[in-house]
Amino acid sequence: MKKRISYECLLVNGPVKEKVKYKEIGDHYEVKGVHHISFEVEGKPMHIQYDDTHVHLVNDQSVLHFNKDMRVPNKYTLPYGVVELHTKVISLEYREGTMKFIYELYDQEHLVTKAYMMVHYSDIDEEGVPS
Repeated sequence: MKKRISYECLLVNGPVKEKVKYKEIGDHYEVKGVHHISFEVEGKPMHIQYDDTHVHLVNDQSVLHFNKDMRVPNKYTLPYGVVELHTKVISLEYREGTMKFIYELYDQEHLVTKAYMMVHYSDIDEEGVPS
């Protein structure tokens, strides 16, 4: 079933803060305790998969993997090439319709970005209006 997806992320890079917000129509489904949220932004796919301890973020060609219990090495694709980043989960919580996620990205031992993400999904009625 189609859902209205609201995605917000505050990215903190030292003194620089960048806020990203999307409101799109997409999908949410759950299989064996794993939630899947997918939508498109300007024709590029975004997919968020999460459960109690793991998160996978896919933004077009860029993929980040997270494990609540450990730092995870990732090969992250940027417009100018691939970089190795380590991910660390600060907090992960969800309840019906909302996922809140705080994480850090490291270049080796140096903190590059701290991110505060919230994703909310809600039903859409037959006319395309949130119910």
